[in-house]
Parts: sequence; structure tokens; C-alpha cells
Amino acid sequence: MTDNKKHILLVDDEERLLNSMAQRILLLGFVPVKASSGIRALEIAKTTRIDLAIVDLKMPDMDGLVTITKLKELVPDLKTVLLTGYGSEKARQATEALGAMYFEKDAMAGLWDVIKNSGKEGNVFVINPPSAGVGMPLETDTPETGRQNLSRIIGETPEMQRLLKNIRRLSELDCTIIIHGEIGTGKELAARTIHQLGHRKNQRFLAFDCGCFSNDFRFRELVSSLGPQSGDDKDMQTRFSGTILLDHIENMPAQTQQDMIQILNHKQSGAVSSDGDAPPMDVRFIAATQKDLGKKVGQGRFSRELYQKIRAIELEIPALRDRKEDIPILCRYFVNRFNQTFQKQITSISDDVSAIFDIYAFPGNIRELRHIIERAVILADGEVIEPRHLPQRLTPAGTPGTADRQEPFLSLHEMEQHHILSALKITDNNKTKAAEILGISRAALWRKLRIISQKDA
Repeated sequence: MTDNKKHILLVDDEERLLNSMAQRILLLGFVPVKASSGIRALEIAKTTRIDLAIVDLKMPDMDGLVTITKLKELVPDLKTVLLTGYGSEKARQATEALGAMYFEKDAMAGLWDVIKNSGKEGNVFVINPPSAGVGMPLETDTPETGRQNLSRIIGETPEMQRLLKNIRRLSELDCTIIIHGEIGTGKELAARTIHQLGHRKNQRFLAFDCGCFSNDFRFRELVSSLGPQSGDDKDMQTRFSGTILLDHIENMPAQTQQDMIQILNHKQSGAVSSDGDAPPMDVRFIAATQKDLGKKVGQGRFSRELYQKIRAIELEIPALRDRKEDIPILCRYFVNRFNQTFQKQITSISDDVSAIFDIYAFPGNIRELRHIIERAVILADGEVIEPRHLPQRLTPAGTPGTADRQEPFLSLHEMEQHHILSALKITDNNKTKAAEILGISRAALWRKLRIISQKDA
């Protein structure tokens, strides 16, 4: 009977997406209830039984976070999904305050799995925007996410097969890991997958950008909860259980490095309280870096003691230019993803585009390729992606025959600098928007701009 079926409220101001999701939900055996605005959703919730609400973030009258908050005032136990393609730090912090689970919107299969399993633990589910940068705070994932993440580490080259094999092995261990890789190679995805394949998969996963620790009150609170207690009670007490990713660890402030040494000392000692009430620390640390930490230690710019404690196992993620044979399957993956997101019917990329990708160094790696394909799918007016749909930096003067041109060879640093300045130009020097395009934090962009200005001085 219909009364025994779960009622799922869909809130979105885009009618076509709303109807499409309603049809899919109906096929899954649920009862879809549609609302074209947050205000309408509240009206429905007052008169209709709702078991799950899927709410779009960007709506004209009332955004998704406000709508979810007001819905939960009406129905305190209501399970909710925040569906968004427009990520921001404010939205991420708000979802963390809600105790949100975290997924990527582009993995729509994950959304349907969440809907089918919506009766399980957890009140809030979040479908995370793909634009979220490395090092941003992440919330708890569901157990299914590990398998999804593993399937999203795409590559058939020997380098990628070794990486997948190592990730599976490391997930079974309980040691600290350093993940090496250039910007945009997927260090955070690898760390998240290790977490989700391990025995802590039902616990929380948090990621912090170590370059922002001076302003990160949440990390300081976390450190105080993990470290030794002040006063007469020196025993270890743990409020957090799960995995912590320390991204850009090369930028960790000196004082925080000392705090981390103390935390790791207590973790390794397995300290418990004298009365046995407080459990030992149940936390796994994963560090991620773009730099050679050993070199920074030799230069006196990173703690040798901390380096020795975290370097139990090191995992290297290859740059895209070192596995270009994977570009065609990555392109197919991204084209299929954005066909679904933007309701397009792109079937292929042209030979000219393939030739351009063959000679382009991809300083932004997978993340850059993803943004390039997303842009191309949006701009394409047919079924094939052509050179005219690519950013101008890939096709100087907008000429299709770029693959045949003899362009001067640039160093990776020069290409990165050109890429950063191009992003600033197209955003009218809006550093927040430029950082989102580049897939880095605003603090990281400021550091890179400072290096560029020093070299130009």
C-alpha cells in the first residue's frame, strides 16, 4: 500500500531536474513529493508525511541550508539531503554543524544508494559539490563511499594499477601514511578511500589544510581533545574517532608540529586513564604533501622528529603527464558524468582535441582535466567536443591546429604561473573565484601569488 511507502520530498527550482528525479524515485519504489521552492516545501511538510527530503542548495527564495533547518524544526527526525553543484566553505561548515555525511554530487549512483538505504543511521546526508578543493573539511561518509571512491580512482596504466593495489593493502594496516603527489592528482581521494576500506569506515573522516591552521579553531579544539589533558588529570581522553588527513603538511606551523609530536607520542603509547574509563586514541593520521619533506627537514623548515614519526609508509600518486595513456578513459568518465549533470548528449572528443591533450602537460593534473571537460560539455552545441570548446591556454589564438604548432617549451613552474594568472584574469582578479577554478584553497593561492611577485621583483 502507498501508505507504507516512504515519502521523499524533492525541493528544486529547476522543473526538468525535479521531474527527472521524481520519475527515478518512483521507480525505486518510493513516493515522490515535489516542491519548486523552500517556502512550498515547508507548506507541504506541515500537511504531508515526509520521510526524506532532498533539497537543492541554490534556490531564489530560500537556500537549501535554511530550508533544511526549517524542515527539521517542523519534523525533528527528518532525514535530509543537501544537493548542490556549487560548493563553498560556508556551506561545508554549515553541513558540518548539522553532522552531515559527505558525498560528491557527480556520483549520482551514490545518491540513489543513499535513498535506498535512507532508513539506516544518520539524519543528514550531503551530496558534496565536485568543486570542493583539497584540504577542505570533510564530514562523515557512509560505508558505501569507499567502494565508490575506489571505482573513481581511474587508470589502466601500470602506475595506477600499483597505486590501487597499494591503497587496498594500506587500508588493512593501522599506520601513519604520507601521500605524495602534485596538485590535483587525487591525494584526498586516495586518503578517503583508504579510510573507507579500513576498519574505521563507520567513523568520521576529517581533512585539514595545514596552511590554514593559524585560523582553524576547529583544529585547535581537536588537538586539545586528542592531546594530554591539563591540570592534575594527565590521562588521554579521546572525543574523536576516525581518520584525520593533514593536507599540505609541509605548511604546518612550527607550534602545531610540536602539538602533533605529543599527540603521536600518546597514540603510540596507547595511553589510557588510571581507572580504565578513557579508551586509547582511536585515530589514524594520513599526511599529504606536494613537497619533498625530507628536503625541507634538511633545510630546517620541518621538524625532523615529526617527519620520522609520520613516514612509516609513503604512497606516491603519479602525475597525469606520466600516465597519458589514461587520458582517453578519464575523458570518457568525465564526459559521461557531465552529460548527466548538464543533460547533454556528448558522444566523443575530436581527434584535434586528443592531439592537444597529448602535448599538454596538465600542471593541474586530474582536477584540471576535469574542469576542462566540464567547460567543454557546457559549451558544446553538438555531440563532439572540438578545440573551440577548450580554454584558450590550450589553443593559443583559438586555432584548431594547435597540435601542429611549434610552441616554446615551458617549465612546469611557468605553466603553473600562466595558469594562475589566467584564472585571475577571467575572474577579474577575484581571488576566491580563481581559487575555486584552480581547485586550491584561497590561502594556497595567496602563497603562490606571493612567490610569483617575489620572482618578478
